[in-house]
Amino acid sequence: MPISHFADPRLAAIVDSSDDAIITHGLDGTIETWNPTAARLFGYRPDEIVGRSVLLLLPPEARNRDADVIQRLKQNQVVEHRETHGLTRDGAIVAISMSIVPVITPHNDVVGFVRLMRDLSAPRSAHDTLQLAAIVDSSEDAIISKDLNGSVQTWNKAAERMFGYTAGEMIGQSITRIIPEERLSEEETVLSRVRAGLRVEPFETVRQRKDGSRVEVSLAVSPIRAPSGTVVGASKIARDITVTRLLTREAEEANRVKDEFLATLSHELRTPLNAVLGYTRMLRSGNLSADRQERAVDVIERNAALLHQLVSDVLDVSGIVTGKMRVSPVTCDLSTIVQAACDSVQPTSEAKGVPIAVHTPAQPVLVRCDTDRMQQVFWNLIANAVKFTPRGGQVSVTIDAIDETGRVTISDSGIGITRDALPHVFQRFWQGESVNSRQTGGLGLGLALARHFVELHAGTITAESRGSGSGATFIVRLPLKP
Repeated sequence: MPISHFADPRLAAIVDSSDDAIITHGLDGTIETWNPTAARLFGYRPDEIVGRSVLLLLPPEARNRDADVIQRLKQNQVVEHRETHGLTRDGAIVAISMSIVPVITPHNDVVGFVRLMRDLSAPRSAHDTLQLAAIVDSSEDAIISKDLNGSVQTWNKAAERMFGYTAGEMIGQSITRIIPEERLSEEETVLSRVRAGLRVEPFETVRQRKDGSRVEVSLAVSPIRAPSGTVVGASKIARDITVTRLLTREAEEANRVKDEFLATLSHELRTPLNAVLGYTRMLRSGNLSADRQERAVDVIERNAALLHQLVSDVLDVSGIVTGKMRVSPVTCDLSTIVQAACDSVQPTSEAKGVPIAVHTPAQPVLVRCDTDRMQQVFWNLIANAVKFTPRGGQVSVTIDAIDETGRVTISDSGIGITRDALPHVFQRFWQGESVNSRQTGGLGLGLALARHFVELHAGTITAESRGSGSGATFIVRLPLKP
């Protein structure tokens, strides 16, 4: 639409307050007027650009096309607005939307042109801001901004979930609200670096939730700058590393237990092997009397059986880990299985002076189980009870049925289990005593295997103890045969 009477004061006011860059130039391209938005968009003051060619505002590759547009307008052809690029005073390229309108006198003579140019980066920036806000709001990390005094300015939903405070409860409040008292010095250090325009690299620390509980976090803090470059606040990203730290500690503990197991395995295998090799050499030498030969054979047999048990335990664990462990259940009397296990341990208990008292019910307690595996379970539990009970103590084994469940209770008057150790007794490779101070042998596999075998039969196994010196009780429960 042609524009006339551009000098109208009302029109001039509109031009000056417009959000678009509005300039006029003559037929030769000499700039005649220059509004404030044009100054902001292109960086020229009016006194620097008025009287100069409009081509200064266009990149070289856009100038030929612009000349073609001007020529068409001079011939009264209609030209729609188009998106192109502008060139700022400092040489930066800016995306713009441009319309060119001819200035026509009352006699229909074209005497110049008006250009209306809109910075396309402005709407895109607004879009980016909305997109960024959506990203911040949906982030799994707590994203918080604060001023240089530590007063919270923004608080996203992840921050609400992580710390328990809503945005309404935190905005305007000091960030120290979530910092434990003993760590307040960290905030002073962070703010001092931010005020100096320095970024705080990620570091691990602890923060406090609304309910008083602690949360382990990784924090990174960056300064927020105004367009002028002045630091006006800080942006903080907090990531909950509780699970990560827990997994790290568990991995470290698993690695420690593995190393301890290997040391134990080395010790447990070496001792019986040395005995077997030593007595074998003595037998081969032919220098032993008949009674000593008999004793040598007993020692070799006993240590070979121990080696067999150690290797079997390790292979059983391997079968469990690889998922190859299988059971073949048959109907059997629980009392019979337990009695067989007691008979196997009887020689050891008599030699140590720890009697085993077995209490069986009048009626059979029928369950479906793999007899070999369950006998291994009860042998392990009863042998442990004897092993950890000093001479003069006693082991009690009771079989009964209650609530559709067959139950075997094995109690001893031995050294007991501490409260801290109880949760770990069924873990593989775990032992209550360290490798260096252990007074009893074993790999720490027996109870782990017992639990696995019991669970394969849809049963449960539990451990109870009042603490050190108070003895221990293990209870196995298996479903009765329907």
